[in-house]
Amino acid sequence: MVGLPLGLFFSFAQPAWFGNDESIHFARTWQIAGGDLTETKTPSGLSSEVPVEFLEDLRLVTISYATHRGPSFDRHSDILWHRADSGDTELFETWRSDISSPLPYLPAALAVAPLRVLGAPAYWQLVAGRLACLAAYLGLALAAVRFATRWRWAIAGLALFPPLIVQGATLGYDAVTLGGVFLLMGISAGLREVTDRHAGALLVLVGLLLALSKPPYYLLLFPIAVGLVVQRRVLPAIATLLPLGLGIFWSQVLSPDFVGSVKEFDRDVVYDAGLQWARLLDDPVGFGWHGLARTVLAIPTDHLPNWIPGVQLSAAAWIGLGVTMIVALGADDGPRTHGERFTALFATCIVCSAILVAEYLYFTEPSVAASRSAFELNKIQWRYLAPLLGPLLIASPRMPRISATTGLPLAVAGSISVAGSYVIALS
Repeated sequence: MVGLPLGLFFSFAQPAWFGNDESIHFARTWQIAGGDLTETKTPSGLSSEVPVEFLEDLRLVTISYATHRGPSFDRHSDILWHRADSGDTELFETWRSDISSPLPYLPAALAVAPLRVLGAPAYWQLVAGRLACLAAYLGLALAAVRFATRWRWAIAGLALFPPLIVQGATLGYDAVTLGGVFLLMGISAGLREVTDRHAGALLVLVGLLLALSKPPYYLLLFPIAVGLVVQRRVLPAIATLLPLGLGIFWSQVLSPDFVGSVKEFDRDVVYDAGLQWARLLDDPVGFGWHGLARTVLAIPTDHLPNWIPGVQLSAAAWIGLGVTMIVALGADDGPRTHGERFTALFATCIVCSAILVAEYLYFTEPSVAASRSAFELNKIQWRYLAPLLGPLLIASPRMPRISATTGLPLAVAGSISVAGSYVIALS
């Protein structure tokens, strides 16, 4: 009732290809939709084939971006009926998407495939992919709630958290990745109530989903494995470590090297992971302190997708975000042992640290003037940390209870407030 309308709103409210890295994900999806799971090697890295009409549309929205100093729906009337049926294709750089396997692109690719055959406008294919991702996101969230014997409201509250619905309603690998996080929470809630063989099978399946989707969320498996070892449940612990090892292997061996310059909509960014790593090792305490501070400072703006740069959240949006979490915290969600709380907190710290390090090494342009201890994390993206609200909800003390009759209208009102803030920002 809440997630579907809100997700549909975000699917259509985002200007074309202005979801996070959506132009790259569209190219990868379009090639997979044609039955080709591989990419083409070029001097600049792996690339995917795309219709020339997509590149023409992308140029139009880029010009509009420069004209309006930000994303807008200007020129969308030109791309709405621009059919992609010439049959001509070009290579488009997609090597940055290789941190993921083709698996999380499959829902979008299945939706895009028939439209690709018909030569439908590239924008239509984009919207079809967004809707397929939203369906996968909400479907996996519902499956997680079904699996869960406890913590159902924590999963529901996390799935309804607007920053995550924005990601779920965007074409890319985030929808399936976040769905995997929801499923892991649901399965973890019932681990103490199932046999080791059943628990092992479930952990392998959800672990593979996370390992083949997007790092570093598969690291959530490690504290679970440690907890199972403490409980002397060897079989499910081994089952948990297997996909964890696969995820680390993919990230270290099969994913691309982030070197050189990367083109973004409004600039070319030059990364230097080696220099950043040396700075981090020189002052790890300073990195941790400044990284935490920059993360907190990023929250007011980074909730919004990158197509609304520099816009402060309205009071209505903050109310909506707060209501969503209050409903989740105040629900009668089942007991949590001290061990489960510690495991959830441990998982949060591990993944948060990994995200901060990865952001600094691979997605932050080095500042020549910056001292070693400055650590200007000017590109911290808080949306990557938003999924960790789930484990934090499990680790947190119980809030005063809120009844379902009160919680549902509160959640609806909160979602409407957030959607309204997006409309205001776009106008």
